[in-house]
Amino acid sequence: MVLCCASMNKKHLFFILKLMLTTALLAAVINYVDLSMVWERIRSVNPFWLLASLRCLAVGYIMCGLRRAWIAEGLGIGVSRSRKVRLYFRGMFASLFLPSTIGGDVIRGILLAKSEGRKGIGVAAGASVILDRVNGMYALLLLLTFSMLFFEWSISWWVSWLGVVGAAWLGMLFYPWIDRHLVGRLPEKLGKLKGLPLMQKRFQRQWWRSLPVSFLFQILIVRAHVFLGMAVGLEMSWFAFSIMVGLVALVATLPISLNGFGVREAGYVSFAVYFGASGDAATAMAALWVIVLGIASLPGAWVLWRLGGLNAIRGKDADLS
Repeated sequence: MVLCCASMNKKHLFFILKLMLTTALLAAVINYVDLSMVWERIRSVNPFWLLASLRCLAVGYIMCGLRRAWIAEGLGIGVSRSRKVRLYFRGMFASLFLPSTIGGDVIRGILLAKSEGRKGIGVAAGASVILDRVNGMYALLLLLTFSMLFFEWSISWWVSWLGVVGAAWLGMLFYPWIDRHLVGRLPEKLGKLKGLPLMQKRFQRQWWRSLPVSFLFQILIVRAHVFLGMAVGLEMSWFAFSIMVGLVALVATLPISLNGFGVREAGYVSFAVYFGASGDAATAMAALWVIVLGIASLPGAWVLWRLGGLNAIRGKDADLS
C-alpha cells in the first residue's frame, strides 16, 4: 500500500513538473510575441497551404505505419501492414490528446502485443516500438547533419555534434560485436531480450529497408512545416526549417512537458529568431501545426473509439479487427 501511494505521488509530482514547465514556456512565448499579429497571420491563411501540409503529414503517417510493420516482421511478429498503419494513427492521436502518462508508443506496443489474441510477444512488441523510434532517429540525425552544412557553425559545435552522430552510427555498425560480447552476458531474467533476432538476416534486411522510409518521412515533416511557414509569412530557407523542426523534435521527445506543448512552440520561436525570421510568424505556424496534427490524428480517434476507448488499452481482450 505504501509503495502504491509512493508510486502515485511520484506520478503526480512528474505531472505537476511537466505542467509547470509547459505553462512557463507557453507564457514566455506569449510574453515575447505580439498576439494580435499572430492572430492576424492565422486569420489570413490560405486553406490551400493547410491542405498541402495535411497531405504531407498523412502520407508520412502511412509510411511510418509501413515502417513499423517491416520492423515488426523482422522481429517475427506477423501483422498486416494496414493494421500497423491503424496502430500508428491511434498512437499519434494518443500522443497529442491523451494524458502524457499514456504515450502513443505505449499504446502501439500494448495493442500490437494483444493483436489476434497472441501471447508471449510482449517483449518483441515493445522492442518493435523502440526500434522503430530508433530507426527514425538515425534518419533525423542524417537530415540534420546534411542541413547544417549550409550554415556556419563554431568548431566546438561541429565537434560536439559530429561526436554524437558518429557515436550513434558506430554503435549501430558495431552492434554485432556488442551482441556477441555483451548481450549474451545479460542475466537469465532478461533472457527474452537475448532472444530477439536482431542479428538474423530477416531483421537486418527489414531494418536497412526502413531507413530510407524514415529519411523520406523526415523530409515530408519538414515540407509540411514549410507549407505552414509559407501560409503565415515565415521566411526561412528549407534547410533552416529542417534544423528547426529536427532539433525541436529531438527535444520534444523528452518527457519534460505535456505532450510536447510549450517545448515545441518555444523551440520554433527561438530558432526562427536565430535565423532572422519573425517570432510572430513562428508562433502562428506552431498553432497551425497543432491544428494539422489534430486533423491528421482524427482517424486514430475513430478507430480507438471503435475499440472501446481506453478500455481497449487497459483491457485484456482488444479487438483489433
